[in-house]
Amino acid sequence: MINILYLHETSLVSGAEQSLLNLMRKLNRQRFYPLFVLPNDGPLVRELNELGLKVTLMDFPKIRYFLGVSSALRLLRELIREENVSIVHSNSIRTHLYGAWEAKRNKVYTVWHQRNMLQKEIIDLDRLFMFLPDRVVCNSQAIAKRFKCGEKTPDKVKVVFNGVDTSVFNPSVNGSGVREELGILPNEVVIGIASRFNQQKGHETIFRAAAVVFSQNPQLRKRLRFLVVGGAVFASDKHREQYLKNIVGDLGLEDRVIFSGYRTDMPGVYAAMDVFILASKDEACGRVVLEAMSTGKPVIGTDSGGTPEMIENNTNGILFRFGDYRDLAGKILYLINNPDLAKGIGLAARSRIEENFTIQSNVSKIEAIYDELLKEQRWTK
Repeated sequence: MINILYLHETSLVSGAEQSLLNLMRKLNRQRFYPLFVLPNDGPLVRELNELGLKVTLMDFPKIRYFLGVSSALRLLRELIREENVSIVHSNSIRTHLYGAWEAKRNKVYTVWHQRNMLQKEIIDLDRLFMFLPDRVVCNSQAIAKRFKCGEKTPDKVKVVFNGVDTSVFNPSVNGSGVREELGILPNEVVIGIASRFNQQKGHETIFRAAAVVFSQNPQLRKRLRFLVVGGAVFASDKHREQYLKNIVGDLGLEDRVIFSGYRTDMPGVYAAMDVFILASKDEACGRVVLEAMSTGKPVIGTDSGGTPEMIENNTNGILFRFGDYRDLAGKILYLINNPDLAKGIGLAARSRIEENFTIQSNVSKIEAIYDELLKEQRWTK
């Protein structure tokens, strides 16, 4: 049995954490035994416990402040030794240096999982210290570009796209119950977004696009609804819900926009939609895009980040310019006015997922990276 220690900097659950949970649900437990270190109790701890996984609570202080860093490293060192860990798999920026430092000291392998596009950072610390990990797993080519040396990507950098469980997210799921619950009529067309309320997610763009659609096509007002799924996950996003509702009010869209809040029945929620939108800035590998595509929905996504790696424009989805609400409005109208084409794009989206983005493919590639490291036999345990 190979013991793998996973490090993550939050116990809340958003997209990155869902991807991590998907990996845990399919990882071969007869070969790999996962252990977790998280900073505190929370939804992710409970989800992992339900999967029968052991979680140790340990804070990861900001390294630049020094306070508490040495004691955190000591606790991590003790855990690696006590649990006979073979691989340390760090899943978040703050835990990378902790994991790499103690992995090296204890002669075990270390993997950094990169899930984020750089936003405001002046210096890419992960690139600066990329000599420390044995492997760097990126969930898109857009992320992998961060680690290029000239025109070459180092061999240690591996691209493993997020995966979706196609048996859970599939076109046969019925969304009528969700539509009825939310007061959506059978003949209404639903445009949906599912995201936490972060300023990078582009909710404002969708609302402004909706206003353009209705101003140019008043007849659509009685049969077109916009469904906003999700809420504020992190403290920094808490103000966003009222802020977004104020924008909806200012645009006169209160009767056309539904805020559903956080949902746990996402297969049915996607099934209730007719079109799904990802309006995010530089999304690395949007899990919601994969889920909507797997459900057979036509997706309109931004032409930035890793989204063009998932969506082939005008084939299995449609791309628009980030922040360009008029462009988005035109793409929405295009799909509404061409229902047969929209259906064909949805079917092509499902095929795209089955061929390239299944959770089975994701897990097998991660396991292959573990095996590749262990075969190097640089250290004997």
